[in-house]
Order: sequence, then C-alpha cells, then structure tokens
Amino acid sequence: MKKALLFFSAVFVLSTLSYSQNIQLHYDYGRANDGDINKDRNYFTVTTEMFKPDKLGSTFFFADMDFAKEGGGMSFAYWEIARKFTLPGKFKNFNFHIEYNDGTANFITPAALTGIGYDFGFKGWIFTTNYLARIPFEGRLDGQFTMVWHKKFFNNKLHFTGFLDIWTSDEFEGTGKQITFLTEPQLWYEVIDNFDIGGEVEISKNFFTYDGDIEVMPTVALRYRWQ
Repeated sequence: MKKALLFFSAVFVLSTLSYSQNIQLHYDYGRANDGDINKDRNYFTVTTEMFKPDKLGSTFFFADMDFAKEGGGMSFAYWEIARKFTLPGKFKNFNFHIEYNDGTANFITPAALTGIGYDFGFKGWIFTTNYLARIPFEGRLDGQFTMVWHKKFFNNKLHFTGFLDIWTSDEFEGTGKQITFLTEPQLWYEVIDNFDIGGEVEISKNFFTYDGDIEVMPTVALRYRWQ
C-alpha cells in the first residue's frame, strides 16, 4: 500500500508539472491555532500553476502539495481547475466561468462552481472577479466571490499578486451556514530572468480550523517561471 501511495503521489506531481508554467517552493513557518493547541507548521509546500489564454477565453489551474509527513513525504494536496469563456463584443470584459475544486484532506469538500466573471484593469493593476454558485458534492448550495489581482513595480522586477475567496458553507456543527474567508497575497522579486524570491501570507477564517479564529500563515519562497 505504501508503494502504491508513493507511486500515485509521484504521478500526480509529474502530471501537474508537465502542464504548469511556474513552480514555487514555499517554506511555511506559521503556527496554527486550532482551538486546543498551537501547531507549528514548519514544512515545505510545492505549488504549480498554469494560465493559458485562447480565442474562446482561458484555462487556469493550480495545485498545492504539502510535505509534512515524517521523513518529508507528501501529506496533503489541493487543486483547482477553471475554464472561462469570454463573451463577445461590448461584453468582452465579462465571461462565463466553470470550475472544479478538490483536495485530499477531510476538511476539503469537492465542489463544482459556475457563474459569471468580470475582468478589468486600473492604472497598471489587473483584476479578475467571479460571482459563483458553489455546488458541493456533500451539503447544500452555496455562493462564492473570488478576486485575483496582479501588479508589477520597479521596471517589472517586483510582482504583487494574489487572490481573495469568500464563500458560504454548512457549519461544522449545527444546521446553519458560515462564511469562510481565504486570501493569499504574494510578493515576488525577479533576481534573474524567470527566477524570483519572495513569499506569501495565507490569511483565513473557517478554512482548516473550527474555532472561528483568523489564522495567519506566512511563507518564504522561491519561484521559477519557464513560460
């Protein structure tokens, strides 16, 4: 069984890398407050991303892989893949959006998402916004708002990018709804062509802990871009 898990983990990593446009190595040194104990993270995360525009719109995916097992093995993976279809003519800033989210942890509920998006720019900033119906495989229909941003500074050497997700979900205990908040602003400095140093700060509420506290998880990171 251990060899089978190792094999499928390797296939997953290689398949994501084969289509990605950048790879990031993050060292997570945050401390998670789960309501009972403070858990030091102190592990590496590998992230791969791809964004591919075409005549009809664009395709985007990313995968996060945490390596927190004893001995350094992969302990957790999470991925999203999204497709948008740009509307024609004077509505070209709008798009129809479909998406799938999934992961290996118990607190991740697989979900399909669909809705509309609106892209715009402002003084060198690029923004993408999505207004989505979130359809979990278990539970009731929810809503989600997503915003992604990107801005370059200092002759395009410094990149400020990130995303904000706000969505509703069933409460961990009870029959009501709760609001989940997740944002990951990233700052990268291009040291040489296609090679960056930087990091991110993951800020969340009701994402992976159950006590309603706001969690702040910083990283330091390296990134290589080959497209």
